[in-house]
Amino acid sequence: MTSRRAISKEYKERKLRGGVYTITNRVNGKYLIGHVADLTSMQNRFQFAVTTGSAADPRLRNDWQALGGQAFTLDVLEELEQKPEQSRAEFMDDLKALEQLCRANLDASLAY
Repeated sequence: MTSRRAISKEYKERKLRGGVYTITNRVNGKYLIGHVADLTSMQNRFQFAVTTGSAADPRLRNDWQALGGQAFTLDVLEELEQKPEQSRAEFMDDLKALEQLCRANLDASLAY
């Protein structure tokens, strides 16, 4: 049986796979762009929001309540793996810069 300490150590040492994502309203084309250190967590959070009917982000609340979660999609624009020598803060800085690059390719008038 694996000890609690070993499980905790394994969790802390796992490689993070972060990235830039958009949540897009399929009805009007508006989108919300963001970055996260753990894409799997964001995908799970989005799926939970769709299932329960709660908005994935407060900025989406009005449209989410009017149209329902099925009117939204989560798309991963870029993925980035944390390097072993990289601190969490450095990783988040890289993700933020990547988000800015992706944002430049999107129509700002459609942003939430």
